[in-house]
Amino acid sequence: MTALPHAVTVLGTGAGALSSAMEMSLAGIEVTVADFERFRSNIDAIAERGVIRLKAPWHGITEAPAKASLDPGAAAAAADVIVVSVPAFGHDTFAALLAEHARPGTQVIFAGEGGGSLALVAAMRAAGRDIDLQIAELNSLPYGARVRAPGLITASRKVGGTIAAGIPAGNPAVDTACAIWPSVTAAESVLETVLLNFNAIDHVPPILGNLGAIEGGAGKFLLWGVGASPAVSRFIAAIDGELIEIRRTLGFSNLKGYEEYLVEQGFAAELKGSLHATLQSSAFADSTFGTGPNALESRYITEDVPYALCLMSSIGAEVGVPTPTIDAMIHLAGIATETDYRAQGRTLATFGLAGLGRDGLLQATRTGRW
Repeated sequence: MTALPHAVTVLGTGAGALSSAMEMSLAGIEVTVADFERFRSNIDAIAERGVIRLKAPWHGITEAPAKASLDPGAAAAAADVIVVSVPAFGHDTFAALLAEHARPGTQVIFAGEGGGSLALVAAMRAAGRDIDLQIAELNSLPYGARVRAPGLITASRKVGGTIAAGIPAGNPAVDTACAIWPSVTAAESVLETVLLNFNAIDHVPPILGNLGAIEGGAGKFLLWGVGASPAVSRFIAAIDGELIEIRRTLGFSNLKGYEEYLVEQGFAAELKGSLHATLQSSAFADSTFGTGPNALESRYITEDVPYALCLMSSIGAEVGVPTPTIDAMIHLAGIATETDYRAQGRTLATFGLAGLGRDGLLQATRTGRW
């Protein structure tokens, strides 16, 4: 079993970054949190107190020691293990920073939605640098978490359902990720972490399927309670089915679907015979979504459509699997927001991976060389 690292630098100051830093600090790892100047308030809050704070309703606030830095390049250059936990639209920024500053042999783990590892390899290629890092990524955060104030979070651990894969495949950073987060299990390929993106599967359909209620007035909407009606649940299931077929075509052994992962993550106690019934029995049923005329500016659309669904669609096209439901969601979201997500979105071409075909894509993502 891989031992926990002695020290880790965490890049980012959002909910995932601070939850990861909190977990590692409580496990005895020396943690440094680093971010850019525009996030100074978050860094200053940690630096002033010397801790990250976790608020829980049953025992108040727990504190865990952490250092803080406003120089992420220097922090990365000094680190042996780096955890990057930022939204998908931050991957390129941190990938460029790491391509410049991370030392050969450093382990880099992206914690959050998949695709960060591809962005990092692409940045290294653009910088003329060989693949000399050990890179891993998760398909999802292993937490449900929110930032409540600078340096203060609420968070709960998922009990399972999170996977990690690496470039090159099976490198030691994958084992380190599984050691840091015991609920995380190793997967075969970073294509799995990209395709098994729960947010892209379950965020977009209930929003697009309930636009009248969501845009109609300020308030809160039960996105998966009221919103995940039987019909909308079928939209979610159809997206999941297309992604399972892509995974099957790529030859992956893990073909578990979204509904099974609801149970595995701990959000639902058991399968209820239909996705609609399982969702209604899950912790999601009473989760709310802010409504109003600006509701579509949510990351549930602005991140999950261009950074996840567009990439998934391009993988399907590359390996010959039709994705009509995914494509419909991209198209409808574009109409609803007056945005050309196809032009803006992340695809295999973004990383220089288009045109390789199934076998070439598998080889490239296994070795990191394309």
